[in-house]
Amino acid sequence: MSLRAYLTILTLAAITPVALFAAVVGYILVDEQRETFRDGAQERVLAVLSAIDNELAGSISTLEAIATSPAMDTGNLEDVRDRAQRILAAHAGWANVSLALLDGRQLVNLRVPAGQPMPPIGDLDGSFARLRPTGKPVVSDLAVDPVLKRWSFAVRVPVVRDNAIKYVLSADIKAETIADVIHRQNLPASWVGVVVDRNGRIVARNIDMSASLGQHASQSLRDGLARADSGWFHGSTIEGTEVYTPYARSKLTGWAFAMGIPVATVDAAQKRAARWHAFGMFGTLIIAVGLAQLIGGLLANPIASLASATEAVGRGEDISIPQDAHVDEIRRLARTLHESVQALKEADRHKDEFLAMLSHELRNPLSALTTSAHVLSIAPPGAAASKGATGVIVRQTEHMSRLIEDLLDMTKVRMGKVRLKRETLDLGQLVSEVVQTWRTAGRLSGHAAVKVEVEQTWVYADRARLEQIFSNLLDNALKFTPASGRVEVSVRQHGNDAVLRVLDTGQGVSPASLSAMFEPFMQGEEARGLREGGLGLGLALVRRLTEIHGGTVQAESSGAGKGAAFTVRLPVGTPPSVTAGQPATRSLTRKPLRVLLIEDNDDGRQMLCAALTLEGHHIEVAADGGSGLAAAAGSRFDMAIIDIGLPDITGYEVARRLRTNPDGGPRTLIALSGYGPEHDAGRAREAGFDLHLVKPVSPERLNEIIATFAPAA
Repeated sequence: MSLRAYLTILTLAAITPVALFAAVVGYILVDEQRETFRDGAQERVLAVLSAIDNELAGSISTLEAIATSPAMDTGNLEDVRDRAQRILAAHAGWANVSLALLDGRQLVNLRVPAGQPMPPIGDLDGSFARLRPTGKPVVSDLAVDPVLKRWSFAVRVPVVRDNAIKYVLSADIKAETIADVIHRQNLPASWVGVVVDRNGRIVARNIDMSASLGQHASQSLRDGLARADSGWFHGSTIEGTEVYTPYARSKLTGWAFAMGIPVATVDAAQKRAARWHAFGMFGTLIIAVGLAQLIGGLLANPIASLASATEAVGRGEDISIPQDAHVDEIRRLARTLHESVQALKEADRHKDEFLAMLSHELRNPLSALTTSAHVLSIAPPGAAASKGATGVIVRQTEHMSRLIEDLLDMTKVRMGKVRLKRETLDLGQLVSEVVQTWRTAGRLSGHAAVKVEVEQTWVYADRARLEQIFSNLLDNALKFTPASGRVEVSVRQHGNDAVLRVLDTGQGVSPASLSAMFEPFMQGEEARGLREGGLGLGLALVRRLTEIHGGTVQAESSGAGKGAAFTVRLPVGTPPSVTAGQPATRSLTRKPLRVLLIEDNDDGRQMLCAALTLEGHHIEVAADGGSGLAAAAGSRFDMAIIDIGLPDITGYEVARRLRTNPDGGPRTLIALSGYGPEHDAGRAREAGFDLHLVKPVSPERLNEIIATFAPAA
């Protein structure tokens, strides 16, 4: 049976009970939690509404006690006024007490001095109209009091004599009294409690009371009250906060109380339910795991064997294929893993060789460049030492350029496809130059007995790579040879081979180490005591580079303390003709050009300008595209050399503008770029460039290109 079939059964066995339990329990638990929270909020609304009704009922009872005063029978208004003042002083939440006829004409108003004319109460809120037919106390809606000039509401009690309403006794209540009732309920700080009158105006609110008094409630609350006297809806506050709102309307006053509960609070309750749901799922998962264990037993042994094999891979050991696996895919996977390990080892070896080669090849040219720079700084201009140092800088700069190209093409290097820049050269002369460079740099100062015997031997090879080979062999000989020892270097031709031999009288190599000394990271016992023993990459690089050239390398030693000899054999090259070594002469004499150079790198711009000026050309420079365009507009140039990566606009855009200039720009445009892909060259052609060059470009090469575009003198 296949692994896919086992996994299918295992998955179904684990998921089925979990899914069923989660669906049923999750629905019941979340729905029940939501309803529980909603019922609790609704009960709290009714409790607050009852507290508000009790507060207003107390005011009604007080007014009813005043209404029974005998002064009401006799019409002694002074006595009524005196008693009302005592009651007003005892009720901090009252703003005024008044006595009026049914038509609204006031007889007593404690806020109007006795004897002064009093304005009619009117019936702005309809409370008189509601009181007349029932003869029962009423609570008015919120209105601006004509005397107090502020929002307030009134509790009105009829004064009945002989079964008829003789007066209407009213107490103007401060809205803050209702706000105090809400605050005493200790609502959570994020909850909004609001009381609205029959017209939907805010009577009291626990948040921002002064600013919201008299405003209309939120549209969602007014819509809810229009639908039903109590309920629950998802709406918003007057500030726009999204809330769930339970509400109810009072039968005593016709007012309504509502709570705005933030959505996050309600959702938190649902999240608590979800957590309980998760606990339930955990129990179900235990059952599922039990079922999975029963079915997965058929997979346990082969998977454990495969895990052990994987651990062996991590330790670098060979792996064994599990033979008792019941699943075909596991057996195939083990075999594939074994093959993959071998491939990874080979790839890792190539990677190590690449990194080692890169490290050495960077150090050698940098060392030569550093030495040459030092020679140039102390040698007189035009001296032989200066000329030699200049030649070294030119060669090593070219070598560094090739290293960068190899680094960008890393895949080819790892596969052994290192590109060689072959030329016909004298191996003897190359060896002599390297030795002389080392002498100048002081690298041979600790070994006076370094003997060099060379003869002219031509090879067709990469100069930089041959320098790498010889430098590694010479460095190896010096490293293992004491100052009193001797190092001999020779170059000669033997048949069809160019033979380079480096012999030393140093520590020698034991027979056990001799066969493996060309392997990467291999170091014999002789090297471990050295302070500068290295990483064991030098000889591995010698063999790799020699083989790339079609040659061989061999090591010989009679044993420890008896020195060693290394022999490199390369195919002999064809000697160059006599004229080949002479300087080439130009076939045509070209007149100097006016060249516009646009380059943002200060050093590159300065050196390129100097090199072209020495060739006789007239150069004008610019550090960015805008300056270059301005210079081109001011004078005519034969040619423009433009860097692509400019700080303001790209070189492509500069070329387009020059080509579309109605006054005519330089007739030849050359792109100079650090980018080399084919699509960059294509973009250069589309922008109007005549040629696309990739950095670094030697001055000689650039002068050759300029000469091809320059008219004959």
